[in-house]
Amino acid sequence: MTPSIRAIVAATDFSFSAHRAARRAGVLAKELGATLDLLHVVDTSTAKSLLRRSPSFEVEQPLRLEAQRALQSLAEDILAAGGVVNDRLLREGPAMDEILAISTSSDLLVLGPRGVNPLRDFILGSTAERIARMVECPMLVVKQDPQIPYDNVLVPVDFSQYSAPSLQFASELAPGATLHVFHALDASLKPRLRNAGIAEDEVTAYTDELQREANASMTELTSAALGQPVLSTVQIGDARVNICERAVANQCTLIVMGKQGRSWLSEQVVGSVTRLVLERSNCDVAVVPPS
Repeated sequence: MTPSIRAIVAATDFSFSAHRAARRAGVLAKELGATLDLLHVVDTSTAKSLLRRSPSFEVEQPLRLEAQRALQSLAEDILAAGGVVNDRLLREGPAMDEILAISTSSDLLVLGPRGVNPLRDFILGSTAERIARMVECPMLVVKQDPQIPYDNVLVPVDFSQYSAPSLQFASELAPGATLHVFHALDASLKPRLRNAGIAEDEVTAYTDELQREANASMTELTSAALGQPVLSTVQIGDARVNICERAVANQCTLIVMGKQGRSWLSEQVVGSVTRLVLERSNCDVAVVPPS
């Protein structure tokens, strides 16, 4: 199989969480034989706002010089930790627009979950979820120490067009891991059928058939030879809760999931599965587009 992760970009606002994410990106680039570019966006609107308050004070050039020094320092930290760095990219403009533009030529975008300083050029925590909706390449949100290995990976699936790419990407991102493929059957189905006046034996027969279909779909999905251990589970429950619980139970250090699926709420809707996992999981989360 030809590796698909050849070019990685790590966006940073120089916060602690972004620094940790960039170090993870350096580790991954070394392990996967990929290149890593570090990206920082100087938000020109911030500089112009400061300039209006102090028109006699030069703002933009010091911001650029500070960013260049910080990028170089970050690169040195990554190299010292055994990672690799290809280039240091400094861009100006709206942060999300610049990140999305760079990501179009990348195979993986790596972010921290949030920034810490509102005076920085962008606060990653306020943009990560919007980027997840719009980015065209896989995105990895890093929450853990970069030295923690991806040895157990949870792959939630709903058997839509998003499932196979998620499983394939998990295999490529963590080729030595055990993949825990998980599907949550809708727990609200039985109560809805009962409320509709369906007889209990018919409710049971229908839900049993859904379970059999899910098991068959799981077998078909995981039958491809991935060259690593694959464990599968089908469970009745609420995916918004069960995914994070399953990750903890299986001691997973990474969750790889699709942006959305046919049975999941759209990422445009507050409370969607992907958004909740991004918010609530303790481990790293990769979000994968359908192609």
